Amino acid sequence: MARVKAAESGLRAMALDPLRNFKRETVKVEEWGDTEVTLRALSAGDWMEYRRRAAEMVSVARAEAGLSPQTQESTEGEDAPSEPRVEINSNVLYAFVLVRTLFDEHQQRVFSDEDVGEVTEAFSPVHDRLAAKVFELSGVGVTEDAPDPVDAAGNG
Repeated sequence: MARVKAAESGLRAMALDPLRNFKRETVKVEEWGDTEVTLRALSAGDWMEYRRRAAEMVSVARAEAGLSPQTQESTEGEDAPSEPRVEINSNVLYAFVLVRTLFDEHQQRVFSDEDVGEVTEAFSPVHDRLAAKVFELSGVGVTEDAPDPVDAAGNG
C-alpha cells in the first residue's frame, strides 16, 4: 500500500510541476553573473491574461487619444476604416511574460504577478532577450517577418 501511495505522489508531483509539462530552456545570463535561469513557454492561462492586459492597454490608450473603442471584428476586412494606431508601452506586457515564465535554479518562479511594475521599471535589453526566448518557446516568432506579439494581441 505504501508503494502505491509513493507512486501516486510521484505522478501527482509530475502532473503539477510548473515546468515539466511545458517547453522550457535553461539559459545563462552573462549580465547577471552567468546565472542560469529557466524560461518556460506561456501556459493557456498566461496567454489569456496577456491578451486581456494588451486589450486593456489598447483600450485605455485609444480613450486617451480620443478614439472610439475598437473591437477585433471592426478592424478586419478590406473595407475597414483606417484609424490611427495607438502607442502602448510594450515593456509592460513583456515584463508580465517574464514574471510568469522566469524560474530560478530551484525551479521556482522568481517573481509574483505583483512584481510586473517593478520588472517594467527595470526592463532592459537583457529582459527583452529573455522575453523573446519565451515567445519562441511558446511558438510565437519574434523576427522581422513575424508579427509583434503586442500587435497580435489586439493593437491593430
